[in-house]
Amino acid sequence: MESLSDLFSAGTAPWWAAPVALVVGVVLGVVAARGGRKASRQPAPAPVLRATDRALHVRFLQVADNMHNHLFELDRSDLADVELDEALQSEDPRLRAIARGIVDLDAIVNEMRLTAPDPVLAAAESVFAFLTAASSDGIDDPDGFRDRYVTEKRRFVDAVRATHPPATARP
Repeated sequence: MESLSDLFSAGTAPWWAAPVALVVGVVLGVVAARGGRKASRQPAPAPVLRATDRALHVRFLQVADNMHNHLFELDRSDLADVELDEALQSEDPRLRAIARGIVDLDAIVNEMRLTAPDPVLAAAESVFAFLTAASSDGIDDPDGFRDRYVTEKRRFVDAVRATHPPATARP
């Protein structure tokens, strides 16, 4: 039997050399093509915050802030045993404002269920649940209520910013 170097230098290769070379070539081609595609990929740009979504988020914050402010003005006894439909028809403008805020926030959160990313929706639902609970239970600790509201509001704003980071300035 001839040595390996003699086989390749003799001008004739063994019968299996062509299929092996073909398989090796195909494998190297696939690896090179995949590596080239991965290297040429750029990170996907962050989703752009549409004007309609931005307006919805701003409206949500406005209604939530309005509810927060009116909850400070009402006494626990004013909120006790008042149903939403009664509060909407109440002669007390603060009670009507809170009831209207619940209805408006509910509508906004429902709209967000159709368009908002999960972290934004979860934060909005948390703010809504917090304010709704405060409107039915009243406020015992105004400072604690304010701190918790600021935390909930910040979570919502942070979720929006994380999902739709602001565009960076280009040089």
